[in-house]
Amino acid sequence: MTGAKERLAQLLALAAERRWEALVHELSCLVRDWPGDYPQSMRSPVLALFAWALRECDGETRAAVATEMGGHPEVPLHLLNELYLAAPAPLRREILMRNQLEREDDEPSVPADAASLLSALRSGGRDFAAMLGSVCAIPHDIAQAILSDASGEPLAVLCRGAALDRAVFSAVALLHAPQSLPLDVYDTVPEHAARRLTGQWRSHHDAPPLQAAAAE
Repeated sequence: MTGAKERLAQLLALAAERRWEALVHELSCLVRDWPGDYPQSMRSPVLALFAWALRECDGETRAAVATEMGGHPEVPLHLLNELYLAAPAPLRREILMRNQLEREDDEPSVPADAASLLSALRSGGRDFAAMLGSVCAIPHDIAQAILSDASGEPLAVLCRGAALDRAVFSAVALLHAPQSLPLDVYDTVPEHAARRLTGQWRSHHDAPPLQAAAAE
């Protein structure tokens, strides 16, 4: 048990030093292969620390970790959701399907203001990502990543998750997404999964869990 406590202390030290890349890789290995002699009570703060570190690290680090996470059912879904935008296509589908099957919080999504979004499209403002983020209540960096994705799936997830219909999705895709984005991707995204992912994107302004992890 002493070794487990020392390991947690080392992880918290990496967080305090803001060494996100090293921390994320350490936590990725730990989450995928939990040592048999580590107490289960330590797993909760480790998962909380991992979720926060994934939000703080750069996109390249998230992409590297995402390639290792596919096919690991022991990885909690909320952590996979943090990796969705950086994940390869097969893992994205796995994440969507796991969200679709998860029914514990099957609540209706808070609809985004479609009229405001369409008005922004007509006005041709410079920072449409900021408007998209504001209307859908997600951070600007996530909105920008969604608009930049050539597959169109993240944009379809956001639109379906924020109760924006196919016409709004198509208008945004045609005017602010990469060229040749497939418009029919909207119909391939399960609605419940989209609501869950969008809900997690909307939660990204929560306070860091470092104090909770240190208290364990």
